Order: sequence, then structure tokens, then C-alpha cells
Amino acid sequence: MSKLNLAKKLLSFVTCTALSAGLIVTYPALNDRSGKASARTLQEIQEEREANQQKINEYQNKLDSLAGDKANEEAYQQTLNDQIDLIRANITSLNVELDSINKDIDTSKENITKLDNDIANQQKAIDTKIKDFKERLYSMYVSGDDNLAAVILGSSSFYDTLSNIEMVNRIAAYDEDLINQLLDDIDNLGESKKQLETEKLTLEMKLDSQEAKKKEKEAELSSYNEKMSQTKEVLDRIALEESMLANDKAELEEYQNSLDAEDAAIREQIKREQEAAQRRYEEEQRRIAEEKAAAERAERERLAAQQQQQQQNNNDNSGQEQQQQTPDPEPVYYNTSPSASGFMWPAPGFCYISSPFGPRWGRNHNGIDIGDGGIGGGAAVASKSGTVVAVDNNCTHDCPKTYNCCGSGYGNYVVISHDGTYSTLYGHLRYATVSVGDYVEAGQQIGVIGCTGHSTGDHLHFEVRVNGAAQDPLVYVSP
Repeated sequence: MSKLNLAKKLLSFVTCTALSAGLIVTYPALNDRSGKASARTLQEIQEEREANQQKINEYQNKLDSLAGDKANEEAYQQTLNDQIDLIRANITSLNVELDSINKDIDTSKENITKLDNDIANQQKAIDTKIKDFKERLYSMYVSGDDNLAAVILGSSSFYDTLSNIEMVNRIAAYDEDLINQLLDDIDNLGESKKQLETEKLTLEMKLDSQEAKKKEKEAELSSYNEKMSQTKEVLDRIALEESMLANDKAELEEYQNSLDAEDAAIREQIKREQEAAQRRYEEEQRRIAEEKAAAERAERERLAAQQQQQQQNNNDNSGQEQQQQTPDPEPVYYNTSPSASGFMWPAPGFCYISSPFGPRWGRNHNGIDIGDGGIGGGAAVASKSGTVVAVDNNCTHDCPKTYNCCGSGYGNYVVISHDGTYSTLYGHLRYATVSVGDYVEAGQQIGVIGCTGHSTGDHLHFEVRVNGAAQDPLVYVSP
């Protein structure tokens, strides 16, 4: 709803003579988040702004908490990255080591194959020599020892005989050395083959161990990658929550700014209304003074004319009848002693408090409800001297009801300003007996207690406000 409508609502109190900051202002919400216009007091706007600010602070605390979580997750993820880098380095190192072991195994296999070939060749050579030697021995065996005798007998001299024997011995020694050498070669080749096979087995065992380590590191790498993925999901979730919270916070701050503007506009309007009311009051006082002076002059002239007429009609005792204006009824006062704060109890003879000041029905109850049995029709009196700044006397539904009826729920009510700082409100009146601009004394009756507005029974709703802020009335008054 436009600001023009706001001004129209506020101008309904144009007759206020000393509008205080405690004036109950009804106006349409400029930016109701529900999209519905609602009548609220200035105090309710302030309370809503405070509640919004508290919610903004809660959003900020949650954002700060998420930022801490995000920092922890990022640090955790960085640690995982470092660990993964080390694991990858270990795997690379293992791969190099495995390649080296594989090369060593291939070399050992080649050496073993070569030795196997050498041993086979040597074995063939030895087998051939052994076969020849066996054939030679067989020939010697067939010939028997006669061969040696033939060598001796065939010698022409003793020296020749010795020479022939020596040659035979040398041939035999040669055969023996040859056999021994061949056997040694076979043993050496077998030992070399055994060592190479042992080396090959060792390398194969080492290869198996390194491959097991590689699989272990690969499994560890997979585990860290899974953790990395999980922390990435956490970071994404935190980022999403941060974005949503930031949007909520921005929206609430925007609404809070609109409430600030609304509050400022209302305060400015109240200020202008107070100034206008003060000017009207001063003008009214001047008008009253001028009318009083004119009336006094007229009275003096009338008296003078009357005296002249009496002198002219000394024998006429009837005279002229003097017309007098019917006096207004005298105000009714109740002798109620004020408290130390200077405020009086607003419902003389009734003291039961049916609902105190404070939280009620999900919001704050800004006053006290005085609701003794038989209070209906009782007098509501001014708690302190002051000027009547607002009166609503239009509600005719003086009966119990649970819905908002007339006067923003107050029904018929009166607002009195006391010295510009304090103000008091008297709600659910059957009717008010004062008008805007009246100056009332403490204890003077201002209305009759009833059940108008949002009321489930006869009672007086009484508020005390300081600079527009509702206070607990029991701090200022007592039964």
C-alpha cells in the first residue's frame, strides 16, 4: 500500500493537541512479507525489527560456523592431497623397482639358460671323451697286461725299456688329468647353475613382495581418493548452505531496511503531527482568550445597558430577565492516592489483574487487564494529569468476542499524554466521556469500563508508555 494511505491513517489523529511518542498509531504495513495489509503499532514494528535483527545475527553465526567447517574440510582435503601425492610417489617408486627386479629376473633367466647350454655342451664333450676313454680301457683290458710286457720285451736296451714305461705312465696320467678336469668343469657348471637358480628364486620372491606392496599402495590410493570425493561433497554442500543462508540473510536485511524506512516515516509523521497539534492548541488558546475577552466586554456592556434601563424604569421592578447559558456538567473525580511515581490506579474499587504485562499468545501483551467481577459500568479514571490526544468512541459491540473488533482490537479507548514523555492508554471502554484536546486531572473519570474490541469479558486494558515504548504498568501503579 502506498505512503499516501499511510498518511491518511495518521491524519485521522489530526485533532491531537499534544501527540506523544506513545500514541497508538494504526497504519498498513508497507512491506508485509505475507502480502497482507495489517494494522500494527509503532511498538510492534520495533519488536519485529528487533526479532528480525536477532534472526540476522543467527544467520551470521551459522555462516561463521559453516565457514569454520569449510576451513576444516579444506584443510582435511589438502592433507588428503598431500597424502595422495606421497602414495603416488611411492607407487611410482615401486613401479621403477619392479621394473628393475623384472630386468634382473630376465637377466638371471638368460644367464641360467646360457649356463644350461654350456653345461649341456660340456656334458656332451665329457661324454665323448669318457666314451673314447672307455673304449681305450676296453682295448687295454682285452689285451691284458701283455701290452706292458710287449713294451719291455720290445725294448732294445734298458734305457729304451724305461723310456717306453715312462711314456705309458704319462699317457695314463694324462687320461686321469683329463678326466679330473672334465669332472671339475661339470661340478663348477652345476654349482654356477645352482647359484643362478637361487638368485632367480630370490628375485622372484622379491618381485612377489614388491607387487603385493604395489597392490597395497593402490588400495590405499583408492581409499584416499574416496575420502577426497567425500570431502568434495561436504565442501559442495557447505557452499550450497552458505549460498542459501546468504540469500536468506540478504532478504531479511532488505526487509529490515524497509521496516527502518517505515519506522522513520512514521516517526517523522508523528513529529509533524505533534507540531501541528501544538500550533492548533496555541491557536485554540488564543481563540478562547479572545472569545473570553469579547464575552467580558459584552457582559460589561450588557450590565451598563441594564443599569441605564433600571434608572429609566425606577418604578418597574420586573426588569429584564437575564439569559444564562446552561453550564456544562461538572467533571467527576475519584479520590485515589497516587503512587511514588505520581500515577494513580485507573480503576477505582477494582484491583484483580486477569492478565499481566508480558508474553501472551505468541506476542507481547503491552499492558495489564483489570477484570474484577462487576467491573462492567465502572469508572475509568486518568492515572495522571495530562492532555487527551486520542479518542475512539465508535465501537458499538459491547459484548464478549474473540476476534479483532474496532480500534485495532482496543475497542473504544482513550490516550492521554503526560508532559510529552509519558502516555497512558485505556482500552475496551463502553464509551469515553472526554474528547481530544481536553485537559484532565489525575483521578478524573474519562470513560466507562466495558467489553468493546477484542475482549472476552468486561475489563479495563491499561498501558503505560515511555517515549512510545510499552512498560510494565505495575512499575508505576498499584491497586
